[in-house]
Amino acid sequence: MKKCPYCKKNIPDSAKVCPYCGNRLEKGYQPMKRTNSFPNYIYTILALILIFSPVLTTFMFGSLLGEDMATASGNGTTPESAITVGPLGEVDASSEIIEYYFGSLKDFSDLVKNSDPYVEKIENIEADLKTIASKYGDVDFDKDYNFYVTDQNNIYSDINYDLSINENESIKIALSYDLSGETNSINVEYNASGFENFEAMKINDQSCQFAKEIVTLFNGEQEFKCYNQTAEKFNALETDFNNQTLTLGNYGLGVNDNQDETEVAMRILGAEKDYRFRLTYQTEIDLEKLV
Repeated sequence: MKKCPYCKKNIPDSAKVCPYCGNRLEKGYQPMKRTNSFPNYIYTILALILIFSPVLTTFMFGSLLGEDMATASGNGTTPESAITVGPLGEVDASSEIIEYYFGSLKDFSDLVKNSDPYVEKIENIEADLKTIASKYGDVDFDKDYNFYVTDQNNIYSDINYDLSINENESIKIALSYDLSGETNSINVEYNASGFENFEAMKINDQSCQFAKEIVTLFNGEQEFKCYNQTAEKFNALETDFNNQTLTLGNYGLGVNDNQDETEVAMRILGAEKDYRFRLTYQTEIDLEKLV
């Protein structure tokens, strides 16, 4: 018999493990340290999840609920029966609430009893736009309407026209305005492709005529001072273009200018086989033509 060096109890001479305390008795044996099956950083992540899960839940589900509420109360609903919009008073845009929404010109015309003068002006200017477009060929004409009526009897209009001139040219027109005149802008974007070199893109008296006629239609612009200043800057880009021909990419190379309420930008964009030209012309609408 021998004594266990740990618990001091008598144990058989041949015992390799103490039957009382469970300790191994071989010389040189050192017990292995228990390792954590999960790395420490896993515990850190789990702790953070537990701490912030209420915040994340509130953020995720609260945002979704907030969006639903904004859609219901902020964007209005289309009325089931026709309404009459009262006279426009002094508008406080910061406190306006949208009550009604109309997603087509027909809905707006049918469901707003006193909309005829308003709709007539839109239809008249669209007829003029189609007349202009007919000079440039068989132009495809897509339209999108959004009308919002507020609790202050104000009407906001967002109207978009997409004109496809041919496979290389297109124009997008975005109108945004309201009865009070606080919102008032037109953005004309002209895109053309198929240019082999800078010389083909240089601006001259015949360039961008369709886009300029559209601006004149909605704004009354005749002199195009801002456009002309931008064109001069653009034509001076030839050296920069030649130095960056291989690195233009989607960002491209361009210039812009602004004057009063008008901003004009011209840009060259890279493509696989040729170059693209983009003109953006943003200014105010002559509201008498639409309101």
